[in-house]
Amino acid sequence: MNEPRHIIIHGHFYQPPRESPWTGLISPEHGAAPFQNWNERILSECYTANAHAHTMQGPVVHVRNNYESISFDVGPTLAEWLQTHGKTAYRAMMRGDALSAEAHGRHGNAIAQSYSHSILPLLPPRDRELQIVWGIDDFVFRFGHKPAGMWLPECAADEDTLASVAAAGIQFVILATDQGNFKGPAAESRGAGPFQWRSGDLSLAVFRFDRELSNSVSFGDGLADGARLAEWISSTALQLEPDAALMLATDGETFGHHNKQGASELARALKALEERDDVIITNCEDYLAAHPVVGSFEIPSATSWSCAHGVERWRSNCGCRNDAHTSQEWRRPFREAMDFVKYHAEATYDRFAPAQVKDPGAILRGAIRLLIDPNPAVHEETFKRFGVTNENNRETLLRMFEMVRAGQAALTSCAWFFDDFGGLEGRVALRWAARAVELAAEHSASVENELLERLRGINSNRRENGDAATLYLSLKTREARGRV
Repeated sequence: MNEPRHIIIHGHFYQPPRESPWTGLISPEHGAAPFQNWNERILSECYTANAHAHTMQGPVVHVRNNYESISFDVGPTLAEWLQTHGKTAYRAMMRGDALSAEAHGRHGNAIAQSYSHSILPLLPPRDRELQIVWGIDDFVFRFGHKPAGMWLPECAADEDTLASVAAAGIQFVILATDQGNFKGPAAESRGAGPFQWRSGDLSLAVFRFDRELSNSVSFGDGLADGARLAEWISSTALQLEPDAALMLATDGETFGHHNKQGASELARALKALEERDDVIITNCEDYLAAHPVVGSFEIPSATSWSCAHGVERWRSNCGCRNDAHTSQEWRRPFREAMDFVKYHAEATYDRFAPAQVKDPGAILRGAIRLLIDPNPAVHEETFKRFGVTNENNRETLLRMFEMVRAGQAALTSCAWFFDDFGGLEGRVALRWAARAVELAAEHSASVENELLERLRGINSNRRENGDAATLYLSLKTREARGRV
């Protein structure tokens, strides 16, 4: 009998930081009813549903943790919220990675994600590297080991992005079949590879996911019947060379939120696949450890999985939109305004942090652990290592780290993905921009008036929202006073 084929199903689990930067609370989001907000609703429909997915076999109910079987990443901002508000799902993710590592020679299902879900090719080198190292540190804090792979937000990549990821010690990334030039014996097949990207001394394995199968799961009827999906996946995989891998990738929220029976039908598909002897469910790290690359990969320009124009959706009116009757002329000036905030936060840090610590760049690269880990021993060890013994200096640095993180959060990709900045996602960016400006004003003259001038010319497609400056002031005035 031929060697079995390998199946990798990847779920990208992510939500933006919906919490108020001032209160840590999420404002009521009426579209999420009967839940208070979208995080709560998606927690119920997806994250927890996948922690104990139910399937029926005759009168017998099977309950499984889907995170034990699928490759997955969980965005740091979502993971931080789940740690407090979605403990069942959070523990299931941690356990899913641990149990899959036991089953696959210490190669677990979880991979990292860059920290703020900003579009990496649109960032300058310093910010891109900060996003990557913060994503790695967040992963280590939660999963207890270094990640082998990293999910790139929106699968957005270019040469510089891949170089930064490789330089950080990451072994592989996941991209779509149309995001570059795949070459080699397996390039014309539907196989996942892996393929090798190389630039000088840097190299990275690239797994590619099958667009047709993934789109059927994401946007079609792929999850209408888990048994049928398993058969479709298997029949496609069996057309590959023996021992080759087939990969699907989609937003994790597909499994239960976008598709209400998604968690249970995924569990049904996984069970059907596990019962076959001609396919094996695995993950990228495990497959990479046992299989050499099957070709090479080149990326001529910046690309993503959700914009036909590269990465223009996150900075210009490229034509990508949901409603044809809306204008996206707001995207470029909104991007420039949020960049202005981010650069001001960084400039403030660069100017004032050297008075607090001798190596401000190095401590900033490790700062995310101080912001997410309340353990006093971690804080003590880190500050001692950098020679920060004065308590006031420590407090000042922590607020500066928060300022830089807030500036980075203002570039969260969701704010540009949809048709208007006045939606929930654009409001996320404006909240964090306001917080960054506020914290920077503790050290130098406030730039809020200049920011407001930039925002005044940005008009919403929704008359009730007015311009971006009006919305910014409304959000800041209400939430900074503790009202949600």
